[in-house]
Amino acid sequence: MISFTELLTANDADLVKTFYKVKSDPSVDFIKNINSIATQLELNHSQLVCAIGFNKNIRDLTDIMTVLGFKSYKVMIYRRNELFTTDTYQQLGIDNILDIYSARLEDEEILETLRELLHPRLQHIEADIEKTDDPGYTVSYRMEIHSIYQSGIADKSFAEERIQKDIGKYRHMASELSEMINAEIFPPSNFFFMETITPDEKRELIQQDHVSSDMVKNRLQNSKISADERDMLEEFV
Repeated sequence: MISFTELLTANDADLVKTFYKVKSDPSVDFIKNINSIATQLELNHSQLVCAIGFNKNIRDLTDIMTVLGFKSYKVMIYRRNELFTTDTYQQLGIDNILDIYSARLEDEEILETLRELLHPRLQHIEADIEKTDDPGYTVSYRMEIHSIYQSGIADKSFAEERIQKDIGKYRHMASELSEMINAEIFPPSNFFFMETITPDEKRELIQQDHVSSDMVKNRLQNSKISADERDMLEEFV
């Protein structure tokens, strides 16, 4: 009937036209009602709520919110945020996520909301990485991290919080430092002398020619670095 992308980017007239055709029953449980409407549009529950919720034109279309069973825009946004934050590529595929990030520049409010939701969303995904051995999951995670930086959603505040967290394994998995460098959020030298950056991440910086031999020698003079980092650095002397 309508694709996720089409619903996400539809104008006012097209949104009204789409929902005029659906059959709604507000008397039933609102989850069941949304599921029924989603099925009619050949989407799932999360796709429907997030496509509508992240569409910048939905705010004043109260009739559509009523059709879906939401009492207000605020209630719908609460549900949208809950679904977006907790879904880990189950109902919202990576293509859906990338579409949301691509559309965010059209609306400042949506951009700011995404920045608030990114940390809890990524935390859920990273926790699930430990529970699955599906390589497709890791590929989706890497694609999402890259899109966050390349689309301009990630700012310095976001990057700083990621750097301070004990998530070096995941940053390295997604080559996140490289994305920060490419986005010109931080220069490579900042990372190289940080204690929160893992030896594996620093190895990658050296291999990508972001670190000079003099910087390596300088770092080795620091008696407080870990044995793992010292062993890694000595490979490049």
